[in-house]
This record gives sequence, structure tokens and C-alpha cells, in this order.
Amino acid sequence: MPRQPNLYRRLSERRDEMRLLTLLPESRETGIPHCTLSTHSLRDWTPEYLAFLSAQSQSQSQSQSQSQSQSQSQSQSHGNGNDNGSDSSRRAITSQWISSRLPPHLARLEPLARRHSTHPPRRQHRFAWGDYAALSYVWGAETDTAPVVINGHERRVTANLARALAACAADGEFHPAGRFRLWVDAVCINQDDLGERARQLRRMRDIYGAAWVVVAWLGEASFGSGEAVRLLGDLAVFGTGAEIEACLRAEPDFLGRGCWLALHDLMQRPYWSRLWIMQEMVMGASATVVRCGTASVDWASFCAGVAFLEEHLWLVKDELLARDRGEEDTGEAWAVESLHLVYQDLSLLSEREEKGGQYPSFGRLLDIANSSECKDARDKVYGLVGLMPRTVAERLRPDYKLPVSTVYAATARAFIEAHGNLEPIREGNPWGPSGAPSWAADWLWEGRLRSSRTENQLWGPPRFFPRHGPESSSYVPYRASGDTEHNISFSRDGSLLSCEGFIVDSVSGLSARGKGFFQWDSRSIVQPRRWSSAYGDFAETREALYRTLVMNRVSGGEKACARHAAILSLPRTFDLGEVEFRRRAWSWLAGQESYYFRWEAFRALNANFRLGEEGHCLEDFFDAAMPNDASELDYSEVYSCFDRTSMKRRFMTTKDGYMGWAPDNIYGDDAEQTAQGDLISTPGYYLIIGEAYVQGLMDGEAMERLSSDVSKLQMFTFC
Repeated sequence: MPRQPNLYRRLSERRDEMRLLTLLPESRETGIPHCTLSTHSLRDWTPEYLAFLSAQSQSQSQSQSQSQSQSQSQSQSHGNGNDNGSDSSRRAITSQWISSRLPPHLARLEPLARRHSTHPPRRQHRFAWGDYAALSYVWGAETDTAPVVINGHERRVTANLARALAACAADGEFHPAGRFRLWVDAVCINQDDLGERARQLRRMRDIYGAAWVVVAWLGEASFGSGEAVRLLGDLAVFGTGAEIEACLRAEPDFLGRGCWLALHDLMQRPYWSRLWIMQEMVMGASATVVRCGTASVDWASFCAGVAFLEEHLWLVKDELLARDRGEEDTGEAWAVESLHLVYQDLSLLSEREEKGGQYPSFGRLLDIANSSECKDARDKVYGLVGLMPRTVAERLRPDYKLPVSTVYAATARAFIEAHGNLEPIREGNPWGPSGAPSWAADWLWEGRLRSSRTENQLWGPPRFFPRHGPESSSYVPYRASGDTEHNISFSRDGSLLSCEGFIVDSVSGLSARGKGFFQWDSRSIVQPRRWSSAYGDFAETREALYRTLVMNRVSGGEKACARHAAILSLPRTFDLGEVEFRRRAWSWLAGQESYYFRWEAFRALNANFRLGEEGHCLEDFFDAAMPNDASELDYSEVYSCFDRTSMKRRFMTTKDGYMGWAPDNIYGDDAEQTAQGDLISTPGYYLIIGEAYVQGLMDGEAMERLSSDVSKLQMFTFC
């Protein structure tokens, strides 16, 4: 966009200044958005709001020491170093302010008022100049532009932004008389000034977090988009999923004909694949309004509607979509990526922003970045800085002149130094396209599967596996090094990481390697030449096996226990299992025909995998039938746990008699050189090819080898 005379002057960081748009009445008269761009300070508070902030500050000071103590305790117990987030966010403070401006008997109605208005009454204005909203949208193709008039000068902006401004102007909510203004990144940031862009990028958390409302613009109305918004609002208020599912199976048009196709199309819009929306919507939290054309719905209702679909209508959704399309239509299936994005990430992270709780882990941020798109590879990191703990964000200075690989290495280092542990190197490997060091996660690598993480929500019936809230997870992290602190250093250019460690064991056997998502190569099986169980006799080895098959972590991230031995009698094929599941009225497992393939393939291809000197093989450790008193919870849990465990992993045995899991892309030739952390020897340096799980060595047991001189401490340098 060409720079216009006098449109931009330098913003004062000391005064927390920002530029804001006011939409003029001429917009509706001409059809072209007319705006004024002016500069305002986020410190220019009204006397009432200043008094409110002072009271909030005093209240926080009184509880600060207690909050810090809780944060330290939680960091140590979880081992992830995440900031606790107990300090009030700007979003939480804004919500408290709005409630304080209502009479006590009306305060509980505040959420209802938000659903029907995107602008504040004057008594709720926080600033002497009024208040503001922030727009969340997709820029669109830079070649597809439209005119807008700013401060009397015509400029070209992307067509999607022009349409969003026109829609906002049509409502009259940003009229000058209302003193309610709009922040739009493409215009309110001087895009020609790289320094300003970098400085404003660091403020995204505060800009969206402090906005009175965040308007999520999905685009213009299209066929059925209004019906899709209505459907989500309806789903949000339903209480009993089983009854609605049964009703829809009997009468597919119960909620309207065509609404499921409309919802599918709504979730296919480019908005949901844009990485920048993550921090924009999360910082907006309960103050976000989703808008498509003239139809709108508050964020809480939108998330509740998607949650109902995920938890109660997942097995019937495809039939409903197919019916709306007609028998001859062979269009795409449901856009599950965007549904999962709302259900697994946006909804829960918004709740965390509002109520406090753990920041997303390094691995979760990678998963979010992998599922989203951005034009600049550096924005995979920079676009999520607002979701990172402040101790990490402060170490990252956005710089678009740096090579992508340098940005990714600096990000891994920031997490390592801020949290005081080496968790981030679990995500490293040499396969990414950016050329980042193997110890630094490549944010462009598409080989990760978020559903394979033991710390993530377990897939299954919501009555068994309720979704985790911002502080409700009981996840017990692995602690292979016990309480030992790491000793690390980085090279001057940040490309090498050196740390102390020791070789624990080496791989002796590997199960079949995956070929794509649905197939495995039986020729890739590496049989152990000799394997003597480190766990003891047959019964003790059997216990170790069931723990290995679920990586000793089950629902909620808790450790496995005796009831999870159920996996050893889980039917080896769906044909066998369906009979049992239906006889016992286990509807969820009975509906897994399309998903049972991973368990079937593992059992079939690795049945003769050798486990023991007495001639035992893997199949010998399984039971032929389920017990009569089998529990639906237990079998649903172990089935789902194995499904995530085996994603992108290969079952392995070690020379010292252990079982575990190795990365799927480990090859037989690598196995002889594989040690703790899956190190492949190179002249003077090591490459990290992925993480390994070894049953019996994940809670500090291996540290005993140092004290008994079985292993030697040495310095490893990773490149």
C-alpha cells in the first residue's frame, strides 16, 4: 500500500499509543468505506476507570506472594516451567470492569448484553477518547484490492478488508458520535516501517486483550451461512446429546434441511486456516463476536455449539452432511481441522485467558502452528508470541531480517532458558525444511501428529473423558532424569547445544514401520536377536507390556494401573470386537469400524515379534477373549490410548531387555547407534532424530546407572 502524506507519525511507546479508525457516515452513502485515522493513548483513562485499576492493583498486591508461591510449586510438580498465568490478563480486567459498571442485581446479565451488542454504552468507556474494538480477519490476496478513503485520501486495501469495513460501517456502531473506534492491523500499523511492525507485533497480546470487543470477520454471507450460525446457536443450548443424536438419526431434517452443509462450508472458510487468528481470538475470549455477513454469534455460543457436535454428534455428522448434499454429490468431507481447532485449542485457550491457568506448552504451540497458514515462515513463531509465557516472549524480539532457521533455534533456546529444562528438544529432528539445528523444532515440519501426545485430550466418549479446562488436567510428566538439573551451553552463533548426559541402552528390535497413514511395511520389522526381559518373569513382563502399549499414561495424563491390563484382551480385529461391543451395548466402540485399523495392523503384522528367550512372541501375551465383567470405560480407554501411542511410532526392544517406542522414521541401520534421546553418531556431533519411550526408565530409574558406574557421564554436542 502506498504511503500517504502525514498519515503516520511515530507512536509513543511510553504513552502506549495506537492508531484507531472511525467510520464516517459517507461510507453508507457512497458504498466505499470512509474513515479517519487518529492516534490515541491506552493510558488516557477516565477517572472512573483509573480508580477501578487502582483498586485492582491493591487487591493483586495483597495476593501476589501467594500466587508466586503457587506458580513455583506448580512449575516444579509439572516439570514444564509454564507460567501459571495467575495474574489478571487485560481481558479479565476488562470483564471485571464491565461488571462493576452495572448495578449488582443486573451484573449477571452482562454476558447476555454482550450477545446483542458489540459496542459499549458510554458509562463503560475506559478512556477519555471513548473505547475501541479490534478486527480479526483474513487479509486475502494482495492483488485483489478495493478502495477506502482515510483522512480524505483514497487508499487501496485488500478486498476482504474493504468488505469488513463496509459491513461495520453499515451497522453504525463505529459512528463518530459513539466515540467507539476500530483497530485494524493493515491500516493502523505502518506496514512500510519494519521497525514499527516488529514493535507492534509484540503488542498484539495487549491490543486484542484490551479491546472492548474482538470482531471475528469470516467474510461476506454466502449460501446458508446464516443458517450455519443459527445451527451453532441451537446446538449450544442442547443438553442431552444421546437424545439429539437419536432424533437426528430418525429425522435428519429435525434441525433444518441444508444447515449441516452450510456449517461445513462455514468451517471451510480461509479464516480458520490463518495462524494470526489464534492469539486474536484467544485474547478476545468472551468478548469475541463471530460475524459472517450480517449474521453474528457470541464466541461462547459458537464454541459450545462446536463442542456439542464434537462430543455428541461425531458419528452421525457424516450422514447428515451426505443427506444435505444429495446422493450424487461427492464433495469434501467435514472440515474436521477447523472443528478441532475451535474445540481443542481456541475454546480452552480463551477460557485460560479469561480465568487464568497454564500457558500452552511448547509442543502444543507447534501443533497449532502446524495446523495454520501464514505468508512468512517466521510468523509461525511471531504469530503466536501472544500465547507464550511472558518469560519466553520477552526473550524473542521479532526480526524479519533473521533467517528462518535462526528464528526457530532462538525460540527453542528461549523456552529452554525460561523454563530451565530440555523439554523442547523432544520436538527436534533433522527432517524439517528450514535447516534449523536438529535440537530445535522446525515449525515448518508437517510430520507431527498432535493426537499422538500423551498430554493431550484423550479421544473417546465425553462421559468417560471430559474435556480438560484450563487448570483441570492431572497430567503426570515423564522425568527420565529424575530431579537432576541439566548442564547446558549454546555456541556463540546459537546453532549448537551442548549438554551432559549418558548412553542408557541401544535398540535391538523394531516393529513394522508405517507407510503413510493406513499401511505398514512388514519387511521393515527388525527382530531382536536375543531378548531377555529386564522386568522379570512372564507375568511381570506382561504388566510391563500393557503399560508400554499405552506409554503408561491414560485419561487425564495419569499413570496406568491394573485395570488397564484390559488392552491385553482387546479383540484383535474389529469383526471380532463388534460382536462383543454390540452385545454389551458399548455404542462408541461399536462405531469404531473406520478407526480400528491401527490396532488390527499392529496385532497382525507383529504377532510373531520375539519377546523372550523361552520362544515367546508378542501374540503370546494377549488373551483370546474378553472377561464377562469387562468395563466399557477400561476398554474404551486402552483402545484410545493405544491409538495415540502408535501414531508415528514403532514398538521397540532394547539390548538390556526393555520395551518401548521409537520414532516412526528410525531405520534399522540407525538402531545400532541409537542411545538415550535417539542420538545418531556423526563426527564430533550428534543429531536428534526424535524422542523415545522406554518402559521402566521414565521416572529417573536410569540415574541409578551413574551411581553404580554402569554408565558414564559425558558431554554431547547437538547440531
